[in-house]
Amino acid sequence: MQKNIFPIFSLLFLITGCKKMLEENPDDRLFTANFYQTATDANSAINAIYNPLRTDYAARYSYQFTAMEDYASAQGAYLPYALYTMNGSTIAKTDNIFEGFYEVINFSNVALKYIPPIAMDSTTKNSLLGEARFLRALAYRNLVISWGGVPIRSEPTESTTALAGKRASVSDVYNFIISDLQFAETNLPSTQILAGKPTKWSAKTMLADVYLTNGQWAAARDKADEVISAGVYSLVPVKQASDFALIFGPTAVTSSEDVFSLKYSRTNGSPMASYYAMPNSAYANVGYGTFFGLTTYPLLQNWDKNDLRYQFDLYTSYTDKSGNIVKNSATQPIRFGKFEDPGYAPGNGNDFPVYRYPDALLIYAEAAGQAAGAPTALALERLNMVHRRAYGYNATTPSPVDFTMATAPTGPSFRNLVLQERAYEFLCEGKRWFDLIRTGTVKQVIQNAKGIAIPDYFLLFPIPQQEIDNNPDIGPQDQNPGY
Repeated sequence: MQKNIFPIFSLLFLITGCKKMLEENPDDRLFTANFYQTATDANSAINAIYNPLRTDYAARYSYQFTAMEDYASAQGAYLPYALYTMNGSTIAKTDNIFEGFYEVINFSNVALKYIPPIAMDSTTKNSLLGEARFLRALAYRNLVISWGGVPIRSEPTESTTALAGKRASVSDVYNFIISDLQFAETNLPSTQILAGKPTKWSAKTMLADVYLTNGQWAAARDKADEVISAGVYSLVPVKQASDFALIFGPTAVTSSEDVFSLKYSRTNGSPMASYYAMPNSAYANVGYGTFFGLTTYPLLQNWDKNDLRYQFDLYTSYTDKSGNIVKNSATQPIRFGKFEDPGYAPGNGNDFPVYRYPDALLIYAEAAGQAAGAPTALALERLNMVHRRAYGYNATTPSPVDFTMATAPTGPSFRNLVLQERAYEFLCEGKRWFDLIRTGTVKQVIQNAKGIAIPDYFLLFPIPQQEIDNNPDIGPQDQNPGY
């Protein structure tokens, strides 16, 4: 089945940060201003934002963290990440991603500047502006958690002066993100006709996530509760491991738990399946075999084999392109199957989930437990909803695998239980690394799992040299420590 996703409109005349381009195209600003005249133009401006977001978030940024997390290692170009070192090759990758996020921000800023004067329905206009601010917030969220404080740019890059801007503080970046998301939750619609477009619930979920990251427990709890109590989403029922393909499979357009995801079709494919599949595997059009797990990693070693996520996400043998069953090598015994595409033609169609309903449930569970200093009955129930589904039970009905108030750990141990559930639920979704970072446990967990001491500098990526060279307000002294 071919997925229908909204079109990508490439505005080639937009400036993306190169001074030479700025100097050689003095007519760009006039052309840009004259382009936006109709509601169709406004929609085109919004659709343009998604192209670099799909390329630099889902296709480059998120899966690299698999190598850094405590259940996986890597080979080839991503081996340095697994060894917690940065070299010229890996820095080139992070530089490209940094620039890609600013391209998302620039496209968003263009939309936010040129859509308001267009004569069109005001509700539709505000919805589009909310979408632009949601996507800009997502780009800044990724920047601040991986690079720290960064320049805040709220205007399009239409002249060399727009390349200026000091590194804002981390708190200022988060305040900017929160402002964007508060506008988005007010102006985005409750539902969208096209899958892959954000709603007010998408904005609320990201707000809850931001509050959780910043330790604002009550705010995170209450915002997640708004999403849950709305009754808009439900967990996809799972009776057997293969049912998870209804969420992650290459032909899944959307699902009842899809809060916001980046959409791909097999003609506009994602590379995710390729990075997890072996070169001769039938699970992707091209396989790189980049990421693998070891049986000694505690997270995998302690994972209950009856958990259907274990059975769906991990495999020790695979089908090759000739239909033969091939056992994984002894040195790379476990591979990850969440984003398989066994029917590729010509690309891989798996979407990338940014937020799913389990995010809201588990954010609530963690934040409510932290706010109260102990698990509440509702926090435990929402943790259990995710846990039950993982074993094939009805998510809303008590089950034999439930954690109970009598048996569940309290205090910090309850938080650890929620974090473990997040690790299994969001395997290969680019979240575990940041859970370890925000809880201050990353060095201890990685040392225990892999026997590697993470250097301090590795906890943030380097500010690109191009940004330092082109931005008059940033110098070598503003680089992250250790680079």
